[in-house]
Amino acid sequence: MGPVVLSLRGVTRVHGSGPTAVRALAGVDLDVRLGELVAVMGSSGSGKSTLLNIAGGLDGPTDGAVTLAGDELHALDLKARARLRRRSVGYVFQDFNLIPALTAAENAALPRELDGISGRTARREARAALREVGVEALADRFPDEMSGGQQQRVAIARALVGPRRLVLADEPTGALDSATGEDIMRVLRARIDAGAAGLLVTHEPRFAAWADRTIFLRDGVVVDGTGTRGGPESLLAGTRR
Repeated sequence: MGPVVLSLRGVTRVHGSGPTAVRALAGVDLDVRLGELVAVMGSSGSGKSTLLNIAGGLDGPTDGAVTLAGDELHALDLKARARLRRRSVGYVFQDFNLIPALTAAENAALPRELDGISGRTARREARAALREVGVEALADRFPDEMSGGQQQRVAIARALVGPRRLVLADEPTGALDSATGEDIMRVLRARIDAGAAGLLVTHEPRFAAWADRTIFLRDGVVVDGTGTRGGPESLLAGTRR
């Protein structure tokens, strides 16, 4: 595996104060490297979404440090943090979050255009990302002209377009049937193997089986973790259960 892209050290997040304070995370340590997909599992309220938001710089820790692509987030002002997030992090959501009025290519190009890249360059990078996830033929279609699985592939392309190398996926298979969910995990796994890093929140063990390792959260604390995955045969066995 490659160098560390995301590092959390002693990360704690407390919402509110006083007797009504809620501790969402408590002293979490985590490294994610290029070429590595880490799955995060746990019951509702265990801190999974908070971990994902802090990892991507959408929220900040109450205590601890987060380093993303070599930069310590607490040392950056809001503009610098937003710029780092746009350039280094791609998000994949359960409900796709595609803009209905934009084509697949326009949806995928949007983050790059927002970052000041020329329209021509952004569209070229978007089509390359769509090609990578197998839906370049849908570049000129609108979201309502695609299946759920096709929309999710476009969402993954949008998360990967340009130089961004950390993918944060929040239940990306939750709105899909089992077979399509496996296809999406295959696409995500291939992209991680090609040189990205990924943090996947899921409640499905068979989708977590695509990860290199899995961490389990309980009440904001990492209570367990797995080692490396067993290879393609074990992945296929996991999807057949």
